[in-house]
Amino acid sequence: MKHEVKTQSPTTPRVKAEGRMKNASGARTFLSAGGLAGWPARKGGQECRSFRLPVLARLLLALAAGLSLTGCFGFLKPAKSTARHFVLTSLPAAESAAAPRASVAVGIGPVKPLVAADGSRRYLRASVPVGIGPVKLAAYLFNTSFAVRIGTNEIDYLPSVLWAERLDTGLQRVLAADLATLLPTDQIRLSAWQSVDVSVEVYIAIERFDVDARGQGVLVAWWRLLSPGGDKTLKAGDSRLTRQGPLPDADPSGAVATLSDLAADLSRQLAQAVKETTGPHAQH
Repeated sequence: MKHEVKTQSPTTPRVKAEGRMKNASGARTFLSAGGLAGWPARKGGQECRSFRLPVLARLLLALAAGLSLTGCFGFLKPAKSTARHFVLTSLPAAESAAAPRASVAVGIGPVKPLVAADGSRRYLRASVPVGIGPVKLAAYLFNTSFAVRIGTNEIDYLPSVLWAERLDTGLQRVLAADLATLLPTDQIRLSAWQSVDVSVEVYIAIERFDVDARGQGVLVAWWRLLSPGGDKTLKAGDSRLTRQGPLPDADPSGAVATLSDLAADLSRQLAQAVKETTGPHAQH
C-alpha cells in the first residue's frame, strides 16, 4: 500500500489565520498585537530591521524645515521691540533772550570804563568761563531703565522706557547747555580743564531724580562752586525741587520732559549762584 506524503512547496509561505496575512506583493504584515499594516514582518519577536517614512511624509517634513529656516512661520519671527529711548533736553534759546540782562555784568578781569557821548561811564566785564565737573548720581539712577518711585523706599523701573545715554552724562550735558543760555558766556568746560581756563568750578551731587506713579517729579541735589583749582569754596547749597507732570506709564515722553524741567530749575539756581559769586559785588 502506498502512502501519499503531502509536502509544502518551499515557495508557498505558510499563513496563520490568527495574525498574519499576505499583501499584494507577498510580504507578510501583522494586524494584531499592536502592529500596523505596512510594517515589515518580525522574525522571532525581534524588532523590524528598518523603518521608512512614506515619501509624502518626508516631503512635508523637508518643507516645514525649510520654511522655519526662512522665517516664514509667524511664530518663529523675532518679536518687534517696543522699547523707547529718551534723552534730557536743555532750555530753548528763547530763554536766553528772556533772561534778565541786568545781571550781565559778571566775570573777572580788569574793568574798562566806556565814556558815552553824554559823559556818563559804563562798565563792561568779560564773560565768565565756567567748568562743570562730573555729576555724581545716586546708585539707583545708573539703571538704564526709567526709574519710577512707588514708595518712600521703593523704586520700579519701566522696562520699555530706556535712557539713550548715561544719565550722569546727560545731566552734565544739559546743565552745561542751560548755563550757557542763562549766563553771558559761551565758555563752558566739561570735566577736564586747566585752572587758568575757568573762573569758577561747579560740582553737583544728585541724591534723587525721579518721577512717582502720579507724575510728580523730584530733584534733590547738593552743589558747590569752587575757585579755579578747587582751593576755595565760593558758594555751596542744596536744591530740593518738584514738578508735576503726566503719569509715567501713560506718557513716558511727558515724564522725561518733567525731569528736563527739573534740570532747568537747577540750572537757574546755579546760574544765580555763579552771578553772585563772580559779579562786581562778589566778596571772596
